[in-house]
Amino acid sequence: MTDFPKGTILVGAGVVGQAILRAHVASDQSVTLADLDGDRVDSAIQSLDLGPSWTIDPSRPVGDSMVGISIRHVDGTNVDAPTIVIESIAERLDVKRSFFGEAERLFGDDAILCSNTSTLRITDIAAQLRDPSRMAGMHFFMPVDRRPAVEVIRGESTSDDTIHQCTRHVGRLGKEPLVVADSPGFIVNRLLSPYLNQAMLLLCGGIPADRIEAAALAYGMPMSPLELVDMIGARTTFDSGRVYWQSFPQRIDPAPILGKMIKSKRLGRSVGQGFYDYTDDQRSLGLAAETLALADTYFRPIGAVSDTQLQQLLSIPMLIEAAITVGEGTVTQTESLDTAMRGGLGFQSDRPWLQYFDTLGSPAIRAAIDRWQSRFKAMNCPAPFADQLAARSPSMAIVAMK
Repeated sequence: MTDFPKGTILVGAGVVGQAILRAHVASDQSVTLADLDGDRVDSAIQSLDLGPSWTIDPSRPVGDSMVGISIRHVDGTNVDAPTIVIESIAERLDVKRSFFGEAERLFGDDAILCSNTSTLRITDIAAQLRDPSRMAGMHFFMPVDRRPAVEVIRGESTSDDTIHQCTRHVGRLGKEPLVVADSPGFIVNRLLSPYLNQAMLLLCGGIPADRIEAAALAYGMPMSPLELVDMIGARTTFDSGRVYWQSFPQRIDPAPILGKMIKSKRLGRSVGQGFYDYTDDQRSLGLAAETLALADTYFRPIGAVSDTQLQQLLSIPMLIEAAITVGEGTVTQTESLDTAMRGGLGFQSDRPWLQYFDTLGSPAIRAAIDRWQSRFKAMNCPAPFADQLAARSPSMAIVAMK
């Protein structure tokens, strides 16, 4: 492996892996892309718009089963930085453990090992490594080119130097590192999972997709949550949601439509069909007819819901989850919540995220929780946060959870 360019070795040439690859190219960082499928690697490299400052090496074996292609920028190798391996493969603990066990052997004792996992604990992935101090999380958000934050996750054994090297690498990509504790879903997916699930439950409850989209946009999100599922991919959303549900079963009722979408091969934007249909990467105006039929299969009427209530049903589960992450120490600075929402999820507002809830007001939030907690687990508010909401504004209630 010593003839590969010093810098980044990216393993996994799927949709997310290719997006991370393009982020390195945009920052003039030399990188090796490796995958079990050599044709996929070649196709990903050929799709790049590389200028004269780049050279492409011939493909070569990486270990016993992968194929890699290195692309080198004339100014893109940092001789002071260690090799950083970033994995973006299946969101399964057994698969990631197996890969990193092999990576430890392949890439040498000085390499920093990073997982792009969105939900799995780094401590669990690193449990069988000889030296887990070199293992961290480096979680990019889709779409990578429009999300300026990257979560850097510290496992129980992760060294300070490993975190330092990871944050430096994120900085070289022109992105903002968000260092978080090792908890299932970390920060961003802890906030995102109940939000996406809630949108799917609302759809199956009879709320039209255009109303869900309008409520999300009015809240400050950049797109429909159903379109975001398509962008992330149904399988990745399902795997991430499963980790959340298994970790916090009291806080979510998994929407059954997502599993049916996978069985129906409606896997998302990358294959041209998900909740919406896609032609030339353009979304259909309304949901696909097959999606509507699937939603009808799981129809459980909610009844009349105002636009304000719809915003509350999408946003308040995120507020509750934020309070829990602060209370348990996953988030140590409440400012990190705004970084997560803006840099990880694209929240758009001229005010901090928590001030959205201050505008709603604690009495309205408590009333919404009382109204909907029997229907939606995500609207169940833990007693400590409920007590804080009774005494102060939502943003100060979050601060008081520390």
